[in-house]
Amino acid sequence: VRLEDTTTGCYNLTILNIDVLPNPLAIMPSALAVCDDDNDGFALFDLSLKDAEVIGGQSGMVVSYYDTLPEAQAGVNPLSTLYNNINPNTDQVFVRIEDSITGCYNTTSLQLIVDPLPTTVTVSDYELCDITNTGDMQEAFDLSSKDAEVSGGQSNMSVAYYASQADADAQVNALSSPYTNTSNPQPIFAVLTNTLTGCSSSTSFDLVVNPLPALVAPTPLEVCDDGIPDGFNAIDLTLKNTEISGNNPAYTVSYYLTLADAEAELNPLPNPYTNTSNPQTVFVRVEDSDTG
Repeated sequence: VRLEDTTTGCYNLTILNIDVLPNPLAIMPSALAVCDDDNDGFALFDLSLKDAEVIGGQSGMVVSYYDTLPEAQAGVNPLSTLYNNINPNTDQVFVRIEDSITGCYNTTSLQLIVDPLPTTVTVSDYELCDITNTGDMQEAFDLSSKDAEVSGGQSNMSVAYYASQADADAQVNALSSPYTNTSNPQPIFAVLTNTLTGCSSSTSFDLVVNPLPALVAPTPLEVCDDGIPDGFNAIDLTLKNTEISGNNPAYTVSYYLTLADAEAELNPLPNPYTNTSNPQTVFVRVEDSDTG
């Protein structure tokens, strides 16, 4: 640099070092996604969660966020780090990374995504008959058998079950299958989670143990031999329906040759039925039409 007195012409020289300082590297962060807590397309974002990703290991950097690129370049009107998106479902903000020592800066953008919650459906109660240890009203429920109903046909979903809404909200103490109910009925809370977004919704249904029909052990069904004294006759089995069912109109009664057939509801005997031995034992199945 030459410095000269314009009056005398005298001058002196010095050296000016010119340094071109590098701008920081603004690393474009991955999208910031949050779950839509009320399905309106808007949510609260913590923008500071992306600071480290934008900085990428550089030291002495300050990160700030802006609505527009010109504001980010000028460093004016920074956004609060807790930011509600303006456009529903997807939005974009601009990021300024600045060297706190040199003031050099760079900019990039950040995509904001509001992920929808899984859609929940009304789930039917899970009902079993009180077959095991009849009378205790407890049964082993395969909760996983309700997965498809809870998912409602949505893909990329996982389902977990909980004994309380608090556990479902915190997603702790998930129940395993088979699960034995502790009360009757017992509410169960199902959490449906999108495995791609991590967003969850919950619904509920009841575990219900239905009592077996209350039966009356019948007296023998005795009929007189017909005109042929051979010990065989066409017998109206329905004569015992009222006695066995206690005249309960919700009960249906059917008759079988074997216990296995009665339990499987296979090969019911015709009515009237002609006995094949004398005496002969037949097996009676009584089903509650309300509970099955």
